[in-house]
Amino acid sequence: MDEVDSEQRLNLLKTVREWDPESVLPEELVIRLFGGEAGSGGLRFALGNALLKPLQDGVTASSDEDVDLELIGISAGSTVLHVRPVANRQEGEIISDDSSHLLDGQSPTATVMNSLLDAVGTLEAEEDVSEWTPMLSSLSRVVSALDKFDLSMQLRWLDTDGGVRSTSLTETGKGYLRQLRKSHGSAFSPVRRSISGWVIELKLSGAAVIKPESSPAITVRFEPGEIALTGWRLGERVDLVVEERHRITRRGARSVTDFVYVPQELIPIEEIDGIDDIAIRWLDDEEPRGGQSAG
Repeated sequence: MDEVDSEQRLNLLKTVREWDPESVLPEELVIRLFGGEAGSGGLRFALGNALLKPLQDGVTASSDEDVDLELIGISAGSTVLHVRPVANRQEGEIISDDSSHLLDGQSPTATVMNSLLDAVGTLEAEEDVSEWTPMLSSLSRVVSALDKFDLSMQLRWLDTDGGVRSTSLTETGKGYLRQLRKSHGSAFSPVRRSISGWVIELKLSGAAVIKPESSPAITVRFEPGEIALTGWRLGERVDLVVEERHRITRRGARSVTDFVYVPQELIPIEEIDGIDDIAIRWLDDEEPRGGQSAG
């Protein structure tokens, strides 16, 4: 079905480009809800409140791109939501009217939407979800909303070049996520911690090893480019906040703990706990100096 629709949209695009070579098709995320409580072209307020916010949060968690979702229409066929993703631009950034904003053949919004579909498809296939750990909390709330109204969901992404791809979140994927929540509950709720210690190692890969005064060293990971902004030096004492993330490695395996640096402007004070709350283990004598992420 996706292949047929892709071919039809591509043929349409080719026809339009005969008149305007720079033309692109509008991007759209089509969300089809089906099941016992699905309407016929209408969206109940209770369902909208429960479903749309976690979907937006999942999109936000899936990428560094700042993309908002806009509901632009509702149609029948159970309940079909037509959503437009909009990339928020930095102040002063100029975007031309042609397709030059596309990066490596894919727009920023397409990158985010494809990540969302990849994550949902991984759940439906009951495969390794480690790559999508930051999205699990939001997707869990999506599943709760679907369960509350006895619904399943299909996502279809229509890109600017005519491509169509789809995936679904049925009882299979929802059940898999429920199992993961039971066995790896900590992976669904990142916690922010405050840390004070000395910088004993800086890594080009984007990590720093911090040695608190009375705890083993831990490795703090940074988003691309962030470590250079700190200006830290070896031996310097630093105070920082990290987000403790429990990453699922594979189905049935215990999670691994990562500590990710949180820039100070993003820190709500009420969410920060102390270093004493961090569960870390003592390093074995055989392990290399410099510490590891706690696991």
